[in-house]
Amino acid sequence: MDIKVLRNFISIAENGSICKAARALHMSQPPLSKQMKQLEDELNVQLFSRSSRGVELTEQGRLLYTHANSLIAYNDMIVRELTCENYSSIRLGMITSSVSYALDLIKGFITDTSFHFQITEKNSFELLDLLENNVIDLAFIRTPFEMSRPFQYIKMTNDHLVAVGRSAYFKDQKHTISLAELTELPLITVRRWRDYLDTTMGRFEKNPDFRFICDDNRTCLSLALNGMGVSILPDSLTHDPLHRMMIEKRSIEEDTFETCIYLVYNGSKKLDKTTHAFLLYLLDKALT
Repeated sequence: MDIKVLRNFISIAENGSICKAARALHMSQPPLSKQMKQLEDELNVQLFSRSSRGVELTEQGRLLYTHANSLIAYNDMIVRELTCENYSSIRLGMITSSVSYALDLIKGFITDTSFHFQITEKNSFELLDLLENNVIDLAFIRTPFEMSRPFQYIKMTNDHLVAVGRSAYFKDQKHTISLAELTELPLITVRRWRDYLDTTMGRFEKNPDFRFICDDNRTCLSLALNGMGVSILPDSLTHDPLHRMMIEKRSIEEDTFETCIYLVYNGSKKLDKTTHAFLLYLLDKALT
């Protein structure tokens, strides 16, 4: 796949029209249409559903769109590193629920404007793959995950799952909530917690009522802020003072509802000077 063709594919996807994309790309429509047909033939998939209103991505097209953006970002990063003298960047991966935590560490590390970060946001399992393929150098990921790969796993912070929602969902002012009480509430959670919650709460006669299953903890928080139910989230995401004015928080009365943020890296890989300095800083901040 050609990077230029992928850029053109992204333009079509974002414009919803080959004609509009052609104008944005300053090229005529026929060669752009031909490019996309050749791309579909190369991949042996249909990327667009075409109609009189324009084009829409198929399921395969949406998958390519996600990967194409990553490929172009990595391509641009490589070009910068090869062509810019003394350019050094810290290739850091993070899950979305660790962004606030990671940002505090980054602000504490940066002392001037000479540092460059290439940040990749994926889920924990995808970040481990990127580490293995040498696309990133360091990653913040969250348990549960398998520690079977030959990496260094450093626990950075303890965290716990909590229940948050509008006050109307909670019957009293106590600071905790039981699993039995949670089964009586409309719940919001991310996919990765769904099976665990089903298993843990399965001993009760009433099954948990999952109203929303999301991909991102931040979406779960937004739904809770809008009164759509009680969201089960890592506690570290609930510290915003404005959020605390809108929703209440309850600790879950179950010791196993713990989730920790880990720093993961390949201990056998030689890092550049800047990345190594950041790693040493993180190791100094880790739990001991």
